[in-house]
Amino acid sequence: MKYKMNYKVLLSIYIFISSSFFSQENLLKREIIENIIDSIDAHNQLEFEMFRSERNENNKFIEGKFYAKMENKPLKIYVKNEKPRKGAEILYIYGENDDKILLNPNTFPYISLSINSKNSILLAGGHHYVEQAGFSQMSKTFKYYLEKYQDDFFEMIYFEGIFNWNNKKCYKLRIEYEDYKQISYYAKNSETLYQICERELINIAKIKELNPGLEISKKLQDKQKITLTNHYSKTSVLYIDLENYFPIYQLIYDEYGLYEKYIYTKLVLNRPIKNEEFNRDYKDYNF
Repeated sequence: MKYKMNYKVLLSIYIFISSSFFSQENLLKREIIENIIDSIDAHNQLEFEMFRSERNENNKFIEGKFYAKMENKPLKIYVKNEKPRKGAEILYIYGENDDKILLNPNTFPYISLSINSKNSILLAGGHHYVEQAGFSQMSKTFKYYLEKYQDDFFEMIYFEGIFNWNNKKCYKLRIEYEDYKQISYYAKNSETLYQICERELINIAKIKELNPGLEISKKLQDKQKITLTNHYSKTSVLYIDLENYFPIYQLIYDEYGLYEKYIYTKLVLNRPIKNEEFNRDYKDYNF
C-alpha cells in the first residue's frame, strides 16, 4: 500500500514537472514566433543579399544570388542579380508601369523590357516571383497557422537550441507538418493556380510540378480538378537571428527531401530608402 502511495505521488510529480516543462517550452516557442511576426511587420524597408538553392522538376538544384532593396507597403523592389544572370536588374513598383516589371537583362540586345510579373524568364530557374520576395510571406504563414491551429501549432514546432550561424547567434526551430500530403482540389470558376497558392499559402513551384501544363495565371474552369499540397512544406528548419528575429537561414523539405534553401546576408533594417531609389533613372542603375 505504501509502495502504491509513493508510486502515485512520484507519478503526480513527474506529470506536473513534465507538463510544466512542456508549458515553459511552448511559451518560449510562442514568444519566438510572435517576435518574428512583429519584427517582420515592423520593418517596411529593408535591404539584403540572398542565396538560393531550389530543386527543379528534374531533381536538380538551381542556384542563384541577388541583392535586393524593397519597401513592403506599397510594394516597391529593386533587384540586381549576381547569378545566374550577373548584372541583370529588376524594378517593380506596385500599380506603376501598367503593373509590369522593368527588366534589364544585361544581355543582347541590351534594352530594358516591361514584362508581366509572372513571366517565367524572371524566375531564372527559381521557385518564387518578385511579389514573394523578402520575409512578408513568412509572417503571413505564421499568422495563418496561429489562427488555424491556435495553441496546437506550437506542438508542431521543435525548439532545437541556440546556434552560431554565419557569426550570428540564432534560435533554431524545426516545424513538422506530419499530415503533409497531396490533396485534390476543385477550382472555382476563374480562379488561377497563383491565386489559390497565395490564399492557401502553399508552394507555387510545388503546385506547378503537380499540375504540369497548367499556367499559373490562366483562369481555371469551374470544378476543374487540380492537385495541391495541404501545407507549404513537410518540414521547415529556420535559424532566427536573435538580434532582429528575422529567419536568415531557411531549409524547406517536401516528401522527397530538401526542396529549397535560402540564405540571407547583409541584412539592413534601419536605413531609410529614398523614393528616387525606386526610379529607373537612379544613378546606380542601368535600365
